[in-house]
Amino acid sequence: MMTGVKSIGVPEPLERLGETFSGAGYELYLVGGFVRDALSGSIGKDVDATTGAYPKEIKKLLRPAADHLWTMGERFGTIGARVEDYDVEVTTYRSDLYTRGSRHPEVNFGDNLVDDLARRDFTINAIAAEAGTGEIQDPFDGRKDLELGVIRPVGDPLDRMRDDPLRMLRAVRFETVLHTLEKPFAMTTDLEKAIKENAHWLASISAERIREEFEKILLSENVARGLRTLVRLGLMPHIVPEFMETLHVEQEAEFHHKDVFEHTLIVTQNVEPTPTLRKAAFFHDIGKPRTLVYEHRCTYCGAKSTQKNTGEGECERCGGRTVPKKIHFYGHENVGATIARKAMKRLAYPKDDIDAVAHLVTNHMRPMGYAVGRDPWSDSAVRRFVRDTYLARGDRVLANVDLLLKLARADITGSAPRRRRIAEESWRSLKDRVDAVRAEDAVEKLQSPLDGNQLMEHFGRSPGRWIKAIKDYLEGEVIEGRLAKDDTKKARELAESYAREHNLFEEE
Repeated sequence: MMTGVKSIGVPEPLERLGETFSGAGYELYLVGGFVRDALSGSIGKDVDATTGAYPKEIKKLLRPAADHLWTMGERFGTIGARVEDYDVEVTTYRSDLYTRGSRHPEVNFGDNLVDDLARRDFTINAIAAEAGTGEIQDPFDGRKDLELGVIRPVGDPLDRMRDDPLRMLRAVRFETVLHTLEKPFAMTTDLEKAIKENAHWLASISAERIREEFEKILLSENVARGLRTLVRLGLMPHIVPEFMETLHVEQEAEFHHKDVFEHTLIVTQNVEPTPTLRKAAFFHDIGKPRTLVYEHRCTYCGAKSTQKNTGEGECERCGGRTVPKKIHFYGHENVGATIARKAMKRLAYPKDDIDAVAHLVTNHMRPMGYAVGRDPWSDSAVRRFVRDTYLARGDRVLANVDLLLKLARADITGSAPRRRRIAEESWRSLKDRVDAVRAEDAVEKLQSPLDGNQLMEHFGRSPGRWIKAIKDYLEGEVIEGRLAKDDTKKARELAESYAREHNLFEEE
């Protein structure tokens, strides 16, 4: 029984740190996730600790044991240090308060452990272990809740959420990350009620902090459960409000047996858990609600038309009755990429991350083009596909065909069962074709045999837009297989022909 555990094993470097603080007359308690995980049988490398010492004393006591210190959180009472294999953050006993409309807490230092634990978010995080001995202090029965799989606030849930509204997201994150089939985790009903009624408090939290929690939910093994909880508790409208539009949006039954929301959960759950792929899966169909149209057909003359609703209409050709037959989402990939860019920018994601996700969303239907095409793709078409899906900035690859194919494979898992086998065969065929053309050459890096300087020298002209036009043309010829990548002689001939045909150097 976890409630009977009186102490945890403390790694030697942390034990010595506890002895150092004790020798100077200060308590040092390990707290939070390190203790929670230790009680569950795993020892982490990220360590939170709390003490009665003030930051100036903390620095003095940490310095001899630390490889280096960091003091970014000093005004909040936190000093960080690298102690052998452990990243340790030591914080002075404190109590925080977020006032309505403020993004920063009002910090007050305290003088005892129990008061410090009382201001923490959940009982499972309000368990402390004395650093020198590992002896447990658990005034709020966190061990019991950890054993039972309960996410319970310390004290009144409204007070805890008001102290720091980000705790509403943290509650979802802990329920999502800690949940297993063997030991399910769930929030208490009063905590869920407090979150539902006060989700709007997230407006006081910085985008960066919201993004950090959202990212942890996206990368968890139970991401579908986490996303569903964010929607159910009313938090998603304050993170990515556009995602709410996917609820109850039906799809063509021949291809998808779930609505857009449920399909997205399946794909996000089944895609490889990397930051880029999980976000690409989350956003891949977010443009569907805004592009939804119904293909109607006239019951008399058979003419087709599109409408935004499912009601019967009048045929423009013959005046007959039209009825809905199919569902379409024309251009949803481009609309979805635009939404992804806006949403990720609001959440303060780095530009490279935004560009990578938007690029994958934009191209996620390309493998479908291979599957439904009447004619098989030529090798040059496969090479162009590989090139088009490649995105790099400097030496850093942001997105490529490998990531897109992984996204496409996960997308198939959300398909209607009777279409899934056909889609899987098409995916394997495309992957084999991609592997084959890449085995011949580094397709992503194919380029014009002539660079800008060579073109300027050949034509005897100064820099201008004409250079890009010719380079793009020559690069296309290489990709199509009509020009060898190192055939500069033929490249010059082709460049001259292209310049003449397109009147690039017309006299002004």
